[in-house]
Amino acid sequence: MKNQIKGLGILSLTVLLTACGGADPEGSSTAKSSADGEKKLADTQELRLTASSEIPSMDTALATDLTSFTVMNNVFEGLYVLGPDSEPVLGVAAEEPTISEDGKTYTFKIREDAVWSNGEAVTADDFVYAWQKVVAPETASGYAYMFDGLIQNATEVINDELDPTELGVKAINATDLEITLVQPTPYFDQLLTLPFFFPQNKVFAQEQGDEYGSTHENLIYNGPFVLKGWDQASSMGWTFEKNEDYWDAESVILDTITVDVIKEVTTELNLYENEDTDIAFLSGNFVSQYIEDPNFHSSLNATTFYIEMNNLNNEESTELSNGNIRLAIASAIDKEGYTKSVLQDGSEPIDGFVPAGLASNPGTDTDYREDAGDLLAYDLEKAEKAWETGLSELGTDSIELELITSDTEDSKRLAEYLQDQLQKNLPGLIVKLRSMPFSMKLETVRAGDYDMAVNSWIADFADPINYVERFDTDINRMNYSNSEVDALVDKAKATYDDDEARWETLVEIEKVALGEDAALAPLYQSADSYLLNPNVEDFYKRVFGPDSYKWTWIEAK
Repeated sequence: MKNQIKGLGILSLTVLLTACGGADPEGSSTAKSSADGEKKLADTQELRLTASSEIPSMDTALATDLTSFTVMNNVFEGLYVLGPDSEPVLGVAAEEPTISEDGKTYTFKIREDAVWSNGEAVTADDFVYAWQKVVAPETASGYAYMFDGLIQNATEVINDELDPTELGVKAINATDLEITLVQPTPYFDQLLTLPFFFPQNKVFAQEQGDEYGSTHENLIYNGPFVLKGWDQASSMGWTFEKNEDYWDAESVILDTITVDVIKEVTTELNLYENEDTDIAFLSGNFVSQYIEDPNFHSSLNATTFYIEMNNLNNEESTELSNGNIRLAIASAIDKEGYTKSVLQDGSEPIDGFVPAGLASNPGTDTDYREDAGDLLAYDLEKAEKAWETGLSELGTDSIELELITSDTEDSKRLAEYLQDQLQKNLPGLIVKLRSMPFSMKLETVRAGDYDMAVNSWIADFADPINYVERFDTDINRMNYSNSEVDALVDKAKATYDDDEARWETLVEIEKVALGEDAALAPLYQSADSYLLNPNVEDFYKRVFGPDSYKWTWIEAK
């Protein structure tokens, strides 16, 4: 979530941010704000939304998915938040930090009026506790790697060589927080907007024990809203209510936000047409059906959908540990056929992992995707040759693999398309399909108990490292390992004073991991096409990262 990386150009993904509140005849989004005059507020300030999946976790140390992050982004707050223009603005921090001459030590002062929903003050120690929890080996946080090589001693703590109390973050007193970095990091303010850098009230969290973050009652909040009506075990929806104790409550106009989990496009569209929800996401024929609607919006996201191919399942090497088998699978899928004929929502085929429009070469202003090239394009001849070679190397003439997906309508449709493509284009391959709730799929992939899984990665911040570091041995969930890739990732993270050299390293990582190893199978870069109630104003639909509803309001009809 950044566009201030030293020397790195950030390109436009149609627009970096979609601010919706009415649309011009061409369907491009515009936003009304108080600058246009006095707001004509509806009597009822309620926003009605949908989500495609349940919330897997509300523990900021454990969550790894966009659904959880979006909820967290609205009920919790860190030192910085992303403002309406996607630039970091002060959150819990009272003022910009004092930074040491070497650029490695930051001292923040916490707002005196920042409080938790139980009335207790947000303190520096809340950040210390939350960050130590993320890097503690027993937590097994999926985002501990974001601290690795960033915060002093994080690497040693993660590797169980130092106690979490040795992490480079300390509370000088109740309001002063000192953070020591491994090296200067120009985009550090962007990172601090992410949920895994949010605080947790230590006393409350420890009182809840393993139940912390499992229901709305096992949480306290310091953001614009509080969460109601949610239980991890059973909820297919939840509610946000305005947090009257929030330090900037006067900026929050909405009183209530209701969210229903809807997994079928037709159901969501029916709700919208009946005015029972304010938004409906579209795909397939529904896009062409509604594209002329004045309330239609569309934007390309910094999200890559791909197939994870597991090299090691239940401690045993799989057929996918063979590079030629992976190459065959990645090359045998007609991605354009899927995006153009099935999705029809503006999504584009992608032949790498880093999405187009995310960042540009600091020397030439060339897009990353152009510099890295089309590494795994649809190529039947290449696929067939690699398949035959891989089968020969494995000493077999057939393979059976299971592909797991979420249980949404779109996920099932993609799975069936992939099954057809792979079985048709790779003779001897049998693909079994298994769909499951999103949270269960996440756990299955984390446990390594799968062959292939359809997943997506959306940028946390606008730098290619946020994608290519996913190939690192200690970070990826595919049991893929290449020492050359690991060394290149470390090199990119350590290079902060030579932008062009760092860029070349970032490009090289993808060329090795995908161009040489076919570590995963890229599918498409997604777009959002949706209908939005025209009375919803200042609804900022970000092209990457979690949305915020802090500034949204409902206009009187």
